[in-house]
Amino acid sequence: MTSTKYPLPTIGSGLTLYSLTNEWLSGRYDLEQVLREVAARQIGPGVEIVGYQSLRSFPDVDDATADRWQALVEELGLIPTCLGSNVDTALRADRFLNAEEMTALLERQLRTAKRLGFGIVRIQIGASSEVIRRVTPLAEDLGLRLGMELHAPEGPRTEDILRVRDLYAELDSPALGFIPDFSATMRDIPPTEKQQWVEAGLPAELVPVFVQNWKTAPGTMMDRFQSFRTIALEHGASEDAIEATMGALAMHGTQPMDSWYDIADQIIHVHGKCYEFDADGNEPSVDYDAIARLLVDIDYHGWVSTEWEGHFFAPASVNAFDEIAAHQQLLARSLERQVSARV
Repeated sequence: MTSTKYPLPTIGSGLTLYSLTNEWLSGRYDLEQVLREVAARQIGPGVEIVGYQSLRSFPDVDDATADRWQALVEELGLIPTCLGSNVDTALRADRFLNAEEMTALLERQLRTAKRLGFGIVRIQIGASSEVIRRVTPLAEDLGLRLGMELHAPEGPRTEDILRVRDLYAELDSPALGFIPDFSATMRDIPPTEKQQWVEAGLPAELVPVFVQNWKTAPGTMMDRFQSFRTIALEHGASEDAIEATMGALAMHGTQPMDSWYDIADQIIHVHGKCYEFDADGNEPSVDYDAIARLLVDIDYHGWVSTEWEGHFFAPASVNAFDEIAAHQQLLARSLERQVSARV
């Protein structure tokens, strides 16, 4: 860790360029312009990218692209932190990729990460045990660390992640770790998202019913959706209005905060998920004081990449660069409170 804006020198601040999805889609910025804006606004220095979003030729890059990337981050004082790989098993129209094909695809992404100066590669739950087993030796040879993203609705104690934890224990490789995404550990649904359900036709009185169901109903994501759907239909809601709520079950999780302690020594990177901020600069749906307490308690050494995902429902007038800055200020305040409480 060579640079940080947070109260703890072991925690570095930065962002994932995924936060700037709307800026990408608008065509107002190319990669160089985005990086220059990040540097000018001082919302780095850590920079995480999603390979397929940021690089046209990904999973491969040519010499000119790699050299230009290296020159830019050096000029701007930015630090490559994590490259987001994609585990897309459905690339073919006729069948899913087999383990050998998926391994080859991931290995190309690992080599590109190394070429661009990233030390961590985000992997996803779609990577089977066999694929992880096959790519780990290359990660070790390249000096990379592979971080399984723990994104809603998964968490350290869910069935799929418990299997990954067992595999990690078996392989016992220093290259393997986890990347918590705090979408998995939320206290509420973002206010603007709930308002959009009402605008889509969901009766306002059903919004707290959905939230309670989201927090407490048992079963899978589909089980919880169906239980809410039954209630909503009884109250006269339309199928279209009910359908508008389904994405929240995939995007927002209710895993207990203390579950992250189970994997404390395997956390190698953090996604600082955020959606919107109130008048006091707080995030209504994510408990950042609890997150800061966790990071301090486990003596976390690594980067926190701001990941603003409000672009799914925010008005076009919302500036993602401003939202990223607001998140970094919030986390800094929360960490400062935790540090002060321990002095």
